[in-house]
Amino acid sequence: MNIKRRLLTGPLVIVLALLAAHISWAAKSYGGAAVKEGPGVVLEAEYGHEGAAKGGRYVPLDVSISNQKETELEGSLQIRVMESDYEVYRYDYPVFAEAGQEQEMHLYIPMGNRSDQLFVTVADMEGQQIAHKRLQLDFSLDVPELFVGILSDTPEALAGWDRVGVNYGMLRTKTMFFDAADFPQDKLGLDMIDVMLITDFRIRDLSEEQSRVLIEWVRSGGVMILGTGARVDDTLGRFAPELLEEMYEEPEVCSIDMRGHYTQEAPGATVFEIPCVEFSLSGGNIILADESRTFLSAVTYRRGLIAVAAYDFVDIGAFCRENPSYLDKLLTGVLGEKRITSLAESIYSGNSGQYWAVKDMLNTGNVKWLPNMGLYTMEIVIYVFLAGAGLYVFLKQRDLTEYYMGGVIGLSVLFTVIIWLMGSRTRFKDTFYTYARFLEVTYDTISDTAYMNIQAPYNRPHESHLAPGYWVKPVTQNYYGSGMGGTRRQFTGMEAHAIRVDYRQDETLVEIRDVPAFDARYFQMNKVMANKSGIGFEGDIEIDQGKYTGTITSHFKETLENCAVLLYGKLIYLGDMEPGVPYSLEGREVLTYPLNHSYQVAAYLSGQDRFKEADINNDAYMEALAKTNVLTFYLDNFMPDYSPNAKVIGVFSHKGESETYLLNSGTAVGKTVASADISVYSSEDEVIYRSGLVKKPQVSGGSYDFAGNMLYGGEPVTLEYSLGNDVRIEKLLFRQVSPIFTQRGFVHNLNLFAGNMYFYNHSTGKFDLMDSMKTVYEGYELTPYLSPGNTVTVKYVYENMTDYSLNVLLPLVEIVGREY
Repeated sequence: MNIKRRLLTGPLVIVLALLAAHISWAAKSYGGAAVKEGPGVVLEAEYGHEGAAKGGRYVPLDVSISNQKETELEGSLQIRVMESDYEVYRYDYPVFAEAGQEQEMHLYIPMGNRSDQLFVTVADMEGQQIAHKRLQLDFSLDVPELFVGILSDTPEALAGWDRVGVNYGMLRTKTMFFDAADFPQDKLGLDMIDVMLITDFRIRDLSEEQSRVLIEWVRSGGVMILGTGARVDDTLGRFAPELLEEMYEEPEVCSIDMRGHYTQEAPGATVFEIPCVEFSLSGGNIILADESRTFLSAVTYRRGLIAVAAYDFVDIGAFCRENPSYLDKLLTGVLGEKRITSLAESIYSGNSGQYWAVKDMLNTGNVKWLPNMGLYTMEIVIYVFLAGAGLYVFLKQRDLTEYYMGGVIGLSVLFTVIIWLMGSRTRFKDTFYTYARFLEVTYDTISDTAYMNIQAPYNRPHESHLAPGYWVKPVTQNYYGSGMGGTRRQFTGMEAHAIRVDYRQDETLVEIRDVPAFDARYFQMNKVMANKSGIGFEGDIEIDQGKYTGTITSHFKETLENCAVLLYGKLIYLGDMEPGVPYSLEGREVLTYPLNHSYQVAAYLSGQDRFKEADINNDAYMEALAKTNVLTFYLDNFMPDYSPNAKVIGVFSHKGESETYLLNSGTAVGKTVASADISVYSSEDEVIYRSGLVKKPQVSGGSYDFAGNMLYGGEPVTLEYSLGNDVRIEKLLFRQVSPIFTQRGFVHNLNLFAGNMYFYNHSTGKFDLMDSMKTVYEGYELTPYLSPGNTVTVKYVYENMTDYSLNVLLPLVEIVGREY
């Protein structure tokens, strides 16, 4: 009995000891922070914001390396991650710490979609591991999360913003709080954040660098919501000159009725007496309002969005906590359907959309790099003839047939040399690069984004030496599209890396290994820098009754090609621009282009649509095609949905010379798209010119695509346009898309609207047939058709509704009016 008990107790003790050791190790190795001790080295690491991370984004990583040895520590910090395509990437950073000293590093690591762990290693100069740890990342794999960053002096009052379902649960919010002490100093520190809420906080408490980071983040696509109320000067005051048509009023306590803005989920007050502010955003889209006041309005800010509320969200904190449907409506209205869908799909598709877009943009190719197959065929035919019947007959006539085999060998050597020499022009000898670069310039900053395709003509490891100062991020497809099926590959941290990105002081080295010859690897390179050289576009644009005047001057060093001024739905072609030469808009044709049809617009700008058919042997066509590809990518990814400002763009090329901007060594071929915003002014004070599509029309019948302003299907479309409560309508214009975008070239498959148009008459309750040829309606003509909320309802009946495949471009509605 004692022997049996001893036999059972021994293994049990061992199992319990091992279990305790495993729990202790797991406690150190998992979660937002962990500590790992090596021989004389203590490694600490913490990731994300408040222990949260998001796949497909840059994740902040704080690392502390304590050298407790009596000698200095020199080596590298190695971060291993698995990308969306199951390839293992390693990011290296130099490490140096004197004896008894500590080195702290604040890094940003690009994470693959649904990649839930990373491995951190400290290695010496020989690559031997000194300390190693594993970090398990905490993020949702089920419900896509909307990361909401919050800057507030009273964060506890904003607890209701956490775990709110948005747009029928497509997204779920996750909040993380910042203050002036821990706010990021680099734009990548906000890469995980989708929405930044700033309320009851003095923005000027941020440092100059932090303020720049916040602005650049919004310009790059971030969404910022500003609360105002009694502290309007602390929040909106920073942006008032840029955003407002006129200065806001002083805060006043007023009555706010929340009924109609939410579905009541708990008993409690629905009317609040709180400080509110009267304001009017220039080109703003009203999201929440009543008959007398705007509660929430939003305006495009470059690629991002700034929303402004009339009150401080802290003042309604308890209401938001008890009634999350209010926040659901607010966030749904601010973000819009397009952003919400993109964020929701990213958890499944990751950056696959970007991967295919980058691949299509960079893989235009150059037929000059292809061998002349006709010439090679002729050489082979000549060789076969000479080595066969030709040589035999020649030798037989001279009774020298015994030299036939020697002659065949000689001819083989000769033609081998000839073919080798013929291939020297098209033979790749080393790594080659193609790229597309996008410069977004303001008076004080340059946002530099480049996409690089790295290929080598062999399958042995090779290195690329990139210019320093850029953050380098791989562009990969997700594992569903990479030939792996749906099976997740295990990532233990012991796998050999396929790609290594080594950040050095004077360069960034990219090592690629274990890939087939000519296998393309794509990388995104980003940096933001001060505009010390003063490059950009300078000018002013004035609008008067639909006519645009002003001058534009390029301060770029290069001659810019295919330049144009783009407004919302409007295009003015400038052509090539020399540095320092002013170009007048006077007398230039103003075209109306189809919304969300970037390829058609790019093909017009590049001149590709002037070719009747594709011709890859035509240098001019291939040049136009390459420009079309980069311009299409720019319009899809950098052009804002709507902006009251104009955008000036142009293209310049590097055709094989050393690309010093992106590479330390090597030759790159590519194109750069340069752009800058130009303000647009009205010729008369208080006159407003803006699109009637700033706010999405309400669809009460038929099938309508808002992004492209198109009807489709077999039924008429009825749209209610919201023209804004802040304007007295003097004219309503219906601009047809210019025929040049639908009739010229081979790239178009669009149809202009032709048919009957009806206005809803609020006096009779019926639709009135309007003159289909009329494009301008005066204010007095619109009296029976404008609702008390300043909306107009229009029914479009296309003349040929039998073709269900048609994409019919509706007219773009424009407003001319005066402020109330």
